[in-house]
Amino acid sequence: MLRLLKLSLVGLLVSALVLINIPINANLYMNSLIRELNKRVLLWYFARGMDSLPGERFVVFYEDGRSTDARVVFEAAESFYPQLASDFGVDVGSRTPVRLYADMRDLNRSFGWPLNASTMGVYWAGSIRVLAPEAWIGEGEEQEIRTLFMESGPMAHEIAHLFVDQVTRGNCPRWFNEGVAQYQEYRLTGFNFGEARAFPTQIAYTLTELENFDTLENQNRAYHQSFSMVVFLIEFRGWPAVLEVLTELGAGRSLDEAIVMVTGSNLQQFYRAWQAWILE
Repeated sequence: MLRLLKLSLVGLLVSALVLINIPINANLYMNSLIRELNKRVLLWYFARGMDSLPGERFVVFYEDGRSTDARVVFEAAESFYPQLASDFGVDVGSRTPVRLYADMRDLNRSFGWPLNASTMGVYWAGSIRVLAPEAWIGEGEEQEIRTLFMESGPMAHEIAHLFVDQVTRGNCPRWFNEGVAQYQEYRLTGFNFGEARAFPTQIAYTLTELENFDTLENQNRAYHQSFSMVVFLIEFRGWPAVLEVLTELGAGRSLDEAIVMVTGSNLQQFYRAWQAWILE
């Protein structure tokens, strides 16, 4: 633990020195540095007491008796990566640590969340934490578990977050980030919280409310709305428009500024156009 603390302090010192020379959009450089530092620290830390399954893009860390789960998660991650890399037009570079949890409570506890929170996967600062497939699928043949996990598991979604973080350097509002990840998840697996044009606009969250995405009372509605809004952008401007918005965010612009540059409309105008699209 002491070594982990030392590594973190070294990383912060390096970050501070870099920021002295790069005052413009300094938080973007800090976000990138923290992400890469966290990756390296976790790759070292998880390896101390866990088995691992290393690959070209990911290293899956797991406890004894979870080798089947590890293989299923590893194959899903390596399978989704090339498709997502092609769509986002970037390569993450260094290997991403993926930590398996045999129990949802342990996964929630690692983030200090309520133990009864419904969590299957989390992306955070260059790393992915995921509930072991057998913990929610149940026991069965490995091929059957693999098929169900590819169709219903969280890997496509969480890896999409990894790419959004890479392109935007951490400068992406949560609702837009979730909308993009859900779109990619839907494209690759067919899963969504509801059809994009089936969202009930009369109970839509406002843009101000969406700024507090994680604390919104109805999370299913929040996820459905963010998915619908991103699909609306893609319907009229195509996936390249989403990439342009993410790239502008990565240059330090706000979402409102990025939407204006890509669509010619500000965020409020975009929001009203989305509502009109739903009601057509």
